Amino acid sequence: MTEEVSISSIAFVLFSSIAIVVDASHFLGGTIIWSPLNSSATGTSVSIIITQIYSWTWELAKCTISNIANGEQVPITSSYNGMTNKLNCISNCATGATGYSAPPIWPFCTDTSSVQGSSVGRRSDIVNVGQNSDFIVAFADNAWRPLAISSVAAWSIASCLNLKLRADNSVYNSAPVATMMSPINIPVGIAQVIQVPIGNADGDTIRCRWSNGTNECGDVCPPSSLPNNTIIYPNCTIVITGRTARDWFAVALMVRMFYGHFKNGLLHSS
Repeated sequence: MTEEVSISSIAFVLFSSIAIVVDASHFLGGTIIWSPLNSSATGTSVSIIITQIYSWTWELAKCTISNIANGEQVPITSSYNGMTNKLNCISNCATGATGYSAPPIWPFCTDTSSVQGSSVGRRSDIVNVGQNSDFIVAFADNAWRPLAISSVAAWSIASCLNLKLRADNSVYNSAPVATMMSPINIPVGIAQVIQVPIGNADGDTIRCRWSNGTNECGDVCPPSSLPNNTIIYPNCTIVITGRTARDWFAVALMVRMFYGHFKNGLLHSS
């Protein structure tokens, strides 16, 4: 048989133009990953490391080479209070998130490009949660950079933390990893194939699907948030065709991890 043991979401932007638009709306995507410090840990509490990676427009968050070299947090304009948010539990919190203390989301500068118009920040925090915890955390806010579907759209970057011992090897699993990408240009009228980099430390089967529902994607839930006939394949390959120059799209997808039997490229039960 197969069993789904973990999911993580990722969101990034595509645009049908090479122009960078400066606007008060600012978010460019992100991803959340986690893993146990010791997959064979014993006891009633498990230490896990949660890594958050987010990107904002450079006008709002002007990371510099000096910020990166000195390990400084993403600088922000005084008008933006989103960095005070925390990675809150949003599902199964009362009974499934024993001991969880939400870490901040304010990350440290890792990449910057004034030409591309973006800054990227990353942070890692160690939190302790009870054995057998199973809950969902998310960074949710609003103000994606202006998109084709909305000038101000909400986002939700989520991850499921499942701290139950695996049935196949009696250790704790790690979340699947999806690499957040910089804004990607998609030509108008030409099908573009995008391969989202994914991986998993446990060597399990990984499959992708569109995010759905407010908790997974906010206001940018595919396929309605993308051009008609945009396709995602289970191996995280996306085929998309730009329809109008200077349109921007947010791509929200969920990465799912399974263990169990695998045959002919399809998950199956036995």
